[in-house]
Amino acid sequence: MTAIVRAIDVGYGNTKYVVFHERGQEVQCAVFPSIAPQASVGADLSGGVFQKRNTVTVDVNGVLYEVGRDAKLAQDASYGRVLDSKYSLSDVYMALVRGAISYMGVPHIDVLVLGLPVNTFETHNLDLAKRMVGTHRVPAPTTSEPGATIEVEVRAVRVIPQPIGGFFDYAIRNNLYGRMKNQMNLLIDPGFYTLDWVVAHGVKMANARSGAHSGGMSAVLSTMAEAIGRELGTQLNDYSVIDDAIRTGIAPRFCGKSFDITRHIKIGKEKARQFVSVLANRVGNGVDIDNIILAGGGAEFFKDLIQEKFPNHDLVVTDAPVFANVRGFQLAGEQYASSQAFSNARAA
Repeated sequence: MTAIVRAIDVGYGNTKYVVFHERGQEVQCAVFPSIAPQASVGADLSGGVFQKRNTVTVDVNGVLYEVGRDAKLAQDASYGRVLDSKYSLSDVYMALVRGAISYMGVPHIDVLVLGLPVNTFETHNLDLAKRMVGTHRVPAPTTSEPGATIEVEVRAVRVIPQPIGGFFDYAIRNNLYGRMKNQMNLLIDPGFYTLDWVVAHGVKMANARSGAHSGGMSAVLSTMAEAIGRELGTQLNDYSVIDDAIRTGIAPRFCGKSFDITRHIKIGKEKARQFVSVLANRVGNGVDIDNIILAGGGAEFFKDLIQEKFPNHDLVVTDAPVFANVRGFQLAGEQYASSQAFSNARAA
């Protein structure tokens, strides 16, 4: 039987996961915010009139968390995201993984592929893999009776640096893997909490030139929110409104009124430019770099700033960059599963 391979990219901002993939077809992905407030135990106040939230409730160490597309509606004003280096070992991270597994609707997972930022990979990848192997009790598919749960066994886990996912995604989906595995590649992932980058010959990392900086879109949005808040005379705590405005080009609404953030985007760009300078200082002038690939949710926002540092290169932003890493994780996992099956067949 064909091994079931699935990938999850738990970011500080969003959790991306693979729903389904058939060889030769596009990888089908989905996303929900990386928010996991404790689940309410109160009565259902919808009264059958309002739609129920698109969320699932998962148990982690006896605590119930509500995760999913509408999890934002379950959080109160005191809720705060986990933004630290031990994020991958937190109960919130586990809740997000189990939520993604529930949405996948698979009976088991032979190979689960996860990613970590470059600056925490060496420290946490073995502990993360060990933590995720085993049986996870998650909500049953929506066709089951309410409250039903199932056990999904994760049989093997592979953890890779997040920007490497962008390499596999771009190289394999564009039939360039054979060429790019023998070239120098700069893979950049502007995420929510960190700006990650990897310089690699194929997938062999040049550690001295790779790294991460705690300055992703969250810092950019925080700077913009502070400036907007001063203008409005109030504090802005929900950065997602600004994030959505940047991505869609649609003016956000504050206090019931449309607000022009054009000049505040310039403030955000200046903040991001500082982070890109850190990257450029580590990478060098890039004269030996053959390909520069951008993936991740902040790819479009950072592109022109990175182009300033590498003016002689043609930068490539992957298709639907928010899903690039998780698509790459999936393709890397399938390669691993195939090689394992081949090795087992030879040994038999």
